[in-house]
Amino acid sequence: MTNPSLRTHPVNTQEDVRQFFDGIASTYRESHGAADQLLNYRLRLIQSLLPPAAGGRLLEIGCGTGIHLFPLAGRFDQADGTDLSPGMIAQAEAARMQHPAAAQIRFAVDQAEMLAGVDSGGIDVVLCVGAFEHMLDQPAVLHQVNRILKPNGVFICLTPNGDYVWYTRLARRLGLASRHLSTDRFLTATEFASALQQAGLHAERLGYWTFIPRGDMPRPVATVLTLLDGLGRLLNRPSWRGGLYCRAVKSGGAGL
Repeated sequence: MTNPSLRTHPVNTQEDVRQFFDGIASTYRESHGAADQLLNYRLRLIQSLLPPAAGGRLLEIGCGTGIHLFPLAGRFDQADGTDLSPGMIAQAEAARMQHPAAAQIRFAVDQAEMLAGVDSGGIDVVLCVGAFEHMLDQPAVLHQVNRILKPNGVFICLTPNGDYVWYTRLARRLGLASRHLSTDRFLTATEFASALQQAGLHAERLGYWTFIPRGDMPRPVATVLTLLDGLGRLLNRPSWRGGLYCRAVKSGGAGL
């Protein structure tokens, strides 16, 4: 049951989500800590989940301004990014023009639940970072991922952990905001594994990463959660970890 004291940004439809991200596109920035440090941490995790061989085609869904795609683009023959928000894609395209690998990078406005501009069975790696929780029809997104991946293609996703104590207990008790959008859905590891399986994707690796939503909480709470994250790593306590990641593989058979 939703706690009425939990502050969120009210949205109801896909158009509401689009308008929200269009509205923040020009001023979009990291809100949960030191931007460069956190970006480098996420990139190291993503790189550890990528296939060992370079080349092929990368597609990032919900790519935003392209902050993860740009550093990874040189590893692939082609790197594409899609996002629901034309404003985000405009920012990404402006940055692409200055990138040394601009010729092998493409951006397009496309809804992750449809991916109308992406052919079936042509993508080696699909990436989704900090966007899956905002997608209204997550099963449809995963079925699209299955459709566009090559056999044995890889899906890598970093998203908040739905079992995180901040979301399940602390934020609600303190009456603080824990989500940007009222429609956001954070999955637990069990829920994510089940959703992947139903979409025809096999979760090879499913684990936790350090995500502390500092922008949503007072500094003393962030300090406590930072300590809790360290203990969660040592003691294997998933509910003390804020981020959930997966590396899932499409089977060698035909896509759904």
